[in-house]
Amino acid sequence: MPCDVLTADSSDRVVLVLWYKDGVGAPIYSYDSRKHNLLEARNWADEKTLGGRGHFDLQSSPASLVVDNVRGSDEGLYRCRVDFKKSPTRNARTNLTVIIPPQDPTILVQEEGPQVWTMVGPYNEGESMSLTCEVNGGKPPPRVTWWMKGEMVDETYECPRAHTVTNTLTLQRLTRAHLHTVLVCRASNSNYTAPVQTSITIEMNLKPLSVKILASREAISAGKVYEVVCQSAGARPPASLTWWLDGVHLTNATISTASNGNVTLSKLLLVPYDADGGKFLKCLAESPAINHQPLHDLWKLDVQYTPQVHLAMGSSLSPDEIKEGDDVYFECNVRAHPYVYKVLWYHNGVQVQHNVSVGVIISNQSLVIQRLRRQHTGLYTCVASNIEGDGQSNAVVLKVQYAPVCASGQVHVYGAAKNEEVSITCRLDAVPPVVHFFWRFNSSGDVVDIAENHVVTQGLQSSLSYVARTELDYGTLLCWGSNSLGRQKKPCAFKVVAASKPNPPESCSLTNQTTETMKVHCVPGYDGGLVQRFIIEIYEAETKRLLLNITENTAPEFSLRGLEPGTSYVVHVYAANERGVSERRYLAGYTIKDVAERRTAQVKPPPDEEVSITPILAVVVGVVASLVLVALVAVLVVTLKKKRHPRSKNITLQTSLAETRDLDDNNPDLIPANGNDETENKSPTTPDEGGFGSVHICASVPYPSTAYGSYPRTPRPISSSSPQNMELMYAELTLPRGVAHYPTATFSRRKQEPSIYAQIDHAVPSVPLSRNVVPVISCGSGGIVVSSVDGLMGSSLCGSVVGVMSGEMGGSMGRSKGASIGGMGGSVCTGSGIVMGAMCSQEAIARDFESLAQATHTPPPQEFRGPPLTPPIHPEEDEQATAETPLMSDHKESEV
Repeated sequence: MPCDVLTADSSDRVVLVLWYKDGVGAPIYSYDSRKHNLLEARNWADEKTLGGRGHFDLQSSPASLVVDNVRGSDEGLYRCRVDFKKSPTRNARTNLTVIIPPQDPTILVQEEGPQVWTMVGPYNEGESMSLTCEVNGGKPPPRVTWWMKGEMVDETYECPRAHTVTNTLTLQRLTRAHLHTVLVCRASNSNYTAPVQTSITIEMNLKPLSVKILASREAISAGKVYEVVCQSAGARPPASLTWWLDGVHLTNATISTASNGNVTLSKLLLVPYDADGGKFLKCLAESPAINHQPLHDLWKLDVQYTPQVHLAMGSSLSPDEIKEGDDVYFECNVRAHPYVYKVLWYHNGVQVQHNVSVGVIISNQSLVIQRLRRQHTGLYTCVASNIEGDGQSNAVVLKVQYAPVCASGQVHVYGAAKNEEVSITCRLDAVPPVVHFFWRFNSSGDVVDIAENHVVTQGLQSSLSYVARTELDYGTLLCWGSNSLGRQKKPCAFKVVAASKPNPPESCSLTNQTTETMKVHCVPGYDGGLVQRFIIEIYEAETKRLLLNITENTAPEFSLRGLEPGTSYVVHVYAANERGVSERRYLAGYTIKDVAERRTAQVKPPPDEEVSITPILAVVVGVVASLVLVALVAVLVVTLKKKRHPRSKNITLQTSLAETRDLDDNNPDLIPANGNDETENKSPTTPDEGGFGSVHICASVPYPSTAYGSYPRTPRPISSSSPQNMELMYAELTLPRGVAHYPTATFSRRKQEPSIYAQIDHAVPSVPLSRNVVPVISCGSGGIVVSSVDGLMGSSLCGSVVGVMSGEMGGSMGRSKGASIGGMGGSVCTGSGIVMGAMCSQEAIARDFESLAQATHTPPPQEFRGPPLTPPIHPEEDEQATAETPLMSDHKESEV
């Protein structure tokens, strides 16, 4: 507040300044410089009025009384008295008006409602809202206004009481636009002060704007689970979504809300049934706070399902009166969506085919069976198919009535001894099963009806106890029955025969012979009128030790396991019943040697190359080479015979048999002989004794063969019961080492071996001879062969060794089956005994081998002397079988 303290006299000065308020005589403030200069003047203020809030400012122009933190009580008329040293006293008056700002506005719901702070509501969409803003205090009284979105919406205010100003705002029909709108109540009473205000936000409840089922509305399949989603938008709070199917409330639904609270989703797990087709699925959306008309969306369901099938017999038929020869029909009633594309019929699980010729007619959804037979009895079903699947009907039983017939699976031959009682059972099949039985005995003597008191009948089965006391009591018992449809046409026949031992099994054979197993298969013989069983016994061939004893009650088929590799066995097979055992069938079997072991022991390829010839190729090449060699020898011999060059030395050919009991030797393709040593009629075997060499003819066995050699063997004949009698056989021609002119082999060896192999022709008809008869056969050049052969050739034995092979390979070099090698004889390992090779022309033999030596470009022998005819092999240190070794093969390819 100003107070002028300046004077015109520069030498004058202020001595005292006093301030008064509202005419009160006592000052409220003083500035005293009477004893001091102005800078050192003393200030004083009334504590009740100004306190410490006032001070006099001489630096301002004019000087003034400054009051800090002005209060409403500071308002009034102030007087300033200034005393000068020289000049007269001066007084100045100032009226101070104090403006008091109003308090913050208070917002009330209506005039007397509760106070709200930041949020008001919620108000339902469409309702009205009334808010009152009340402002207390303020000098002068404030101006109270309402503002919304930066614009004033209401400025009408009033003072209902002292120091209070109010303004009531009313909004009619709130809309979605008012959601979260901010309303501001502002109060202002001066331009010198900032207005005070209070803001409030409107919260609202809104109705849903939309609802929609989110689905493709395509056809659905019955029984499958579908997840259907319904979406509603625009509701506050979230809309309540419910599912309805033709007025039925569905409860298996879940509801979720979007993050903004404006979108609501409901997921329904729908499992439609075929009956739901055509129904409406409805999703209903409504606000839980506002009473309004709910929104909904509809989906008309198209439910597809597998056919529902019902099978029934024709309505005009009586199921209990159907008999053979009648006609029946079935109707297959189908309900399906979409429509079926095929209908199939089944009888006892087997599809029925349309066949008019046998009386089966399938037309649309009907099945007609004409001229029924008892085989048509059973369960009938129909199956209808559409794109959803196959629907099977119920089963309808067709029971065809027929006269009695014999049941299957009965025993028709009974063996019984004299005075032995045997129970004979006759079983029949008949519909209806009420059967009266008749029995009759038929023998070579007469026909006798059997009284009913001798028969025990139960249902479809009748039993008769029968005793054969004489030979005439063996014969045939006839049984038949009758029911309501008639009498059985063909009776059941049961033969009563004298019980005896069974016949031995027939056609026994060995198969699947491996290193540890083999199988035996036979055909059952006559059982002797009783139930028979089959027994097999396995003996080790060398030790005669029983290894296995197996009994089979059904069929003579045995699988033998756990045998030793490379071992020969004797197999006995026979049958047995209550009367005894049959004769035995004998089989000679063997297990092959372990292939990996033999190949490791005998086949060692050179380090620089591998043997790549396959076993089959080796066998074929070896056989062909042998055939070519023998054919070449035959041609040379025939040529030499024609020249008839005289020879001065007689040479005798000795035959012997090879013993091959050791399966680990170097000759695995030779089967072990099972005969005994026979040394009678033994011919010379060395050049000194007048012999030349030996020929070994033995049956092949499926052992791996990689190398062949000659070694000493004990002659032993092969039993005639050997199963290899008519298999591929090899002839081994052994030449003494002292003899030159060895024939050149087709396959060269590292060490020349004096053995030649040839194939025997089994096609030549044999002459069965007794074991004790020794036929004499004339050779082509004057020699003879004495033989006791059962299964080999008889009349042309001389030519069978060479001529047969030359007929296959030699062409013009040896066409005749009966061609001989200069009268050369041979010993043959046959199945029954020893063929004794007789003396043929020694001159012819010498002449043949001279020509043979010339043909093979081998130095001629100086004399027919040297080591024994079957010298042992002297193995070299690194000698190995090569691809050139003849008859290299494995056990599989050796089985010819």
